[in-house]
Amino acid sequence: MLLKPVFFLLLASYTLPVFAQSPAVNIDTELKQCQDKAQTTLDSSECYRQAMADWDKELNTQYQALLKENPESVRKALRASQRQWIKYKDSYNEATNEFYRQEQGTIWGIIAAETKMNVIKDKALSLYRLRQSTQLGD
Repeated sequence: MLLKPVFFLLLASYTLPVFAQSPAVNIDTELKQCQDKAQTTLDSSECYRQAMADWDKELNTQYQALLKENPESVRKALRASQRQWIKYKDSYNEATNEFYRQEQGTIWGIIAAETKMNVIKDKALSLYRLRQSTQLGD
């Protein structure tokens, strides 16, 4: 019975460093600061627009690093996967727009922006975790 807690402690000790320097910290902090200053719906929308651009830049940074760090067979698979993810993202964003367009009020545009930003954020963090996963012993 003691093995389960020990296993989880060991797993946590190896995975926590992976997330310690996560790119999420700076972008999320900047988004929060922007939201705290926002006085209008347009201001809030601009906060999400900037955060989405920042996450897109981070996604590309992680993707380029993965391509650079790996052999051609891995790069080929990553490129194919990324092309499929872009199709998914575009389709999901269209569906998100349609879903929130049926609602009344300006808040739904902000919620749609956050939803779309989170798709990019999740992918950027996924690529980051992929890169870091083989460096657990470093």
